[in-house]
Amino acid sequence: MIPMSLNEVAAAMGAACETGWKEIRVHRVTTDSRDVKPGDLFLAIKGERFDAHDFIDDTVAKGAAACVCHGDWFKARGEACAVPCVSVPDTVNALGRLANHYRRRVIRVSAVVVGVTGTNGKTTTKGMIDHVLSGSFPGRAAPGSYNNQIGVPLTILSSELNDRYLIVEIGTNSPGEVDMLAEIASPNAAVITSISEAHLQGLGGIDGVAAEKVSLLRHVRPNGLCVVNTDRPEILPHLTGASRARLMTVGTNPTAKLCVANARGDIRHTTFVLDGRYRVELPMPGMHHATNAAAAFAIARWFGVAPEEIIERLRSFVPPGGRTRRLEMGGITVVDDTYNANPASLAAAVETLKRGAPGRRILVMGDMLELGPDSASYHRDAIRGVFDTDIEILVTVGPITGEAAAATDQHRRATRVVVCEDAAAASEVLASILKSGDTVWVKASRVMELDRVVKDLAVRLDQSAAVA
Repeated sequence: MIPMSLNEVAAAMGAACETGWKEIRVHRVTTDSRDVKPGDLFLAIKGERFDAHDFIDDTVAKGAAACVCHGDWFKARGEACAVPCVSVPDTVNALGRLANHYRRRVIRVSAVVVGVTGTNGKTTTKGMIDHVLSGSFPGRAAPGSYNNQIGVPLTILSSELNDRYLIVEIGTNSPGEVDMLAEIASPNAAVITSISEAHLQGLGGIDGVAAEKVSLLRHVRPNGLCVVNTDRPEILPHLTGASRARLMTVGTNPTAKLCVANARGDIRHTTFVLDGRYRVELPMPGMHHATNAAAAFAIARWFGVAPEEIIERLRSFVPPGGRTRRLEMGGITVVDDTYNANPASLAAAVETLKRGAPGRRILVMGDMLELGPDSASYHRDAIRGVFDTDIEILVTVGPITGEAAAATDQHRRATRVVVCEDAAAASEVLASILKSGDTVWVKASRVMELDRVVKDLAVRLDQSAAVA
């Protein structure tokens, strides 16, 4: 963060300033009381299961320069606090206002903000762009999945004085969230990785998903760049007049300006031809990542990076944990794809297993959540797709997937099905059936906690998981 006076911080939040605050400098903003360092501004958030105001005294002891609190807490305890307290009606809203100010008044013009959204591949594409650009420029990307009304402002506030780029990931669960976060980010460039059936409880259907994602483009600054995956035709009507910036379409459709062709892949790598002339190799499974890499290529070219350098950087990209990250442990190949799941991303995983994997192919499939009233139908269709590939073993986790497997059993030919109630049960099953040489793909919505299955495998095999 570029240091700011507490006076400027308070004014940006719409809060009253006190005498002497001008001399107090804020060097970082955090909402995590466990992570407070001297000079930080601690912003207390009241959640459904916790209230960070309870830890303000702890942050003061750790050296926090000031805190941001709700007005009610300030009236009750603010006067006794050992550091200045900025009192606001809503701390989450205040964080957004501060980030908005920081983006427009503090970040240098030379720092280019790239916003990334989409149903699938946001975090992976963000990582690809960061990996490619970091070879040529100083900059940073949102950590983990900082993609909501807390994570996006914190990402913006993390930008340093000499950064040339900042990559912001923008997610959504309900209509208007992308629009709100994009207004704060005010990106110079934007990427929409893909659209598919996800968060349907909030967004209503694929047309609602498309409208929500495309709202990012309305906030791209003039002379910027909008990179959009157009493989799903439902997005096309929403692109008309969506932005004054240049539009670059990517995808496997030959009409895309940056076309992905001849995609090949197995459990270890993915190759494809981009724009009819560039052969690109990714050291990760999943041919759907080819379009993510195409988006990263488009952004990097816009920055002026040479094609050959982009291709070389992509060849060494390692995906973040939980997103098709391949691990080798005890003679078994494990693909950690546990961060999220929807019908499209699950189908991509099944297709990769179908095309090539050593040993027996085992899919650990957990419930896919937030699919709305047709959730059961989506799960049944997904499992029929698994049965069509004759994957040797399907381990279901959760009630929705288990019921779908039972409902579609008449379509099963050779696949053995094992139904598990939760992640712990799945770990026990795997421990009893795994053999050296097997390939295990673990995938589900994050709340199913199937990352525990991957961790349990590493422990049971008595060695650390190592990226191949």
